[in-house]
Amino acid sequence: MVRPARVAWFATLAVSLLLVSACGGDDVPPHASSTAVVTQTVARAGASEAEKVAVIRLCKQVITSAGVMVRDYNAFIKRLNAVQDYADIGSEDQWAVETLNTGAEVVRKVVAPDVPADVDAQVEAFITSTERLAEQIQRKRRAALNRVSGDWSKDRTTLLDTCSEYLPAGGN
Repeated sequence: MVRPARVAWFATLAVSLLLVSACGGDDVPPHASSTAVVTQTVARAGASEAEKVAVIRLCKQVITSAGVMVRDYNAFIKRLNAVQDYADIGSEDQWAVETLNTGAEVVRKVVAPDVPADVDAQVEAFITSTERLAEQIQRKRRAALNRVSGDWSKDRTTLLDTCSEYLPAGGN
């Protein structure tokens, strides 16, 4: 039997990927200049063209992964709040852990050498807090969830705010 949560996950991923590609995905031929992509971005003071391109690619993945992670984490929390016991939660905790770990790994793989050190540090903080959250869920540590999820939310927001400095402005 196909779980509705799994179907929703794939649907969300598909929509996210479509949105990313519609917003100027990596469809520029390798020999073409990346100027078209860079000129559509908000200029971040001091960032080179290569840094901007690397961060845009990274941020597209962060946005996609974070959206899926938040959705599955919220489904887990909703179920846990409803039943108040891990024994009665079904597999929502496992789905959340799997999504968090997979999302962290996918983001980690997109970090390129041209990503500036400050952005790289934010990505590492986000990945670390994501892994900590997954660990707390997996170990069924309810008391630690609020603190760890707060750290994860803060790290995610910080990274997404930085991404907004690089991503296309306006309706492009």
